[in-house]
Amino acid sequence: MTFQFLREAEEARHDKAALAEVTRRVLHTRFASVGEIDAARVVQIGILARDAGLREDALALFDRMATASPSDIASRYEKAVLFLHEGNHIDCVQMLRQILAHHPHEDRSNLMAARVLHALGAHREATACLDSILLDGRPDRAQWERQIRIIHDFGRYVSAFPRARAVAMAESAERSPSHMSVGMLAGRITAALDSRSGFSLVRAGDGEGAFVFLGNTDEADFAHLYEQNRHDRARVWFADTVDATKHPFLGEAFRITDVIRDADVVGMPYPNWIRHEYTILSVTGISSLTNLLRIERRPGAASCTQLIHVELHNTKLLYSIMQSQKEIGLISCHPGLPERLKSVLGYEQVDYHHVPGEKGHSHLLSEEAVAGSHWPERYPQIMDALSRPLNGRLYIVAAGLLGKFYCDRIKKSGGVALDVGSVADGWMGSRTRPGLEPLSIG
Repeated sequence: MTFQFLREAEEARHDKAALAEVTRRVLHTRFASVGEIDAARVVQIGILARDAGLREDALALFDRMATASPSDIASRYEKAVLFLHEGNHIDCVQMLRQILAHHPHEDRSNLMAARVLHALGAHREATACLDSILLDGRPDRAQWERQIRIIHDFGRYVSAFPRARAVAMAESAERSPSHMSVGMLAGRITAALDSRSGFSLVRAGDGEGAFVFLGNTDEADFAHLYEQNRHDRARVWFADTVDATKHPFLGEAFRITDVIRDADVVGMPYPNWIRHEYTILSVTGISSLTNLLRIERRPGAASCTQLIHVELHNTKLLYSIMQSQKEIGLISCHPGLPERLKSVLGYEQVDYHHVPGEKGHSHLLSEEAVAGSHWPERYPQIMDALSRPLNGRLYIVAAGLLGKFYCDRIKKSGGVALDVGSVADGWMGSRTRPGLEPLSIG
């Protein structure tokens, strides 16, 4: 019977009302017995309900299985995940303690408990949890040793940069007199175009933050954490075709710190983004975003929100700027975009440089968009093509981490570079970022 319920729940995962009806039927069904496989399926239905936002239904399913088996792991673990996603760290760790009372060496529970306990400042108990993970004789020992080292580093990081400190850094940047509104930024861009002088707007998020270099001591202190961050973010761009933790890529990627320092305006992480990462205790997000805020830029260096590309779109200021130009430069993965810009905005010429799209989003992009190799094939070719006098030409750039280096080169060559990211994907109807609706230029 639970097999049928699970199949119905999986079919209804995108229909919240239908999924709620399935969970209601499960909760009102009297099972003759609850075997281990039945419990696993009911917990899986609870996970589907939780991920669909059916919080109370999910809790009821988890509690039913926990009541049926006082030493059950899965129902309590998934309930702990629910509490973690809500930022309820106290109840999360209490649920994990219930598991560990019966199963003191349960590896996933110990790993999550250590992560949460570190965030709560209970570093000694967190270390004890990691020490309780049994490694001898297991075939995946190396993988678990790596995870343990990452969480050790994570603990040291949140100890040095607790939530309050990271949020305060973001709020301080936002209150700074040099923090620009979208209107002020549009004025700066227009002035650069009028004077035909070099200018770059660069936006920095967790992908860029993963490659920030803040000195050898910092790298040594958090070596395992940073390695994990770099693998994680590079997987989106290159889908494991590039080892982002080794040279020559790593040496080039480290330059992102200088690019951010030198940019005319940098879109930085906003306070609510920082709060969110600390709420869910994102191993990658916390350190990557906070490290961006740790970069020391020159006094008075301008910044804005990382979401400035969306603000430029929503206010239509981006299109006013673009329509003021007779020709434009474009760096994007969409081969059809140059003609679209010509037809909609009337450009005489588009200096187009194609980059292969993010491999991690290949399911959202056309086959033509993701074909080829951005690194190491296209990157040096585009950098070389941009190393000529650009005479104040406007360039729209949408090319991930490496796009920030293109912006830097465009500025140094006398062009005006705007890092618009996923807005350009929206122009072509590709939803490559959560919450970004397909956009139209007109």
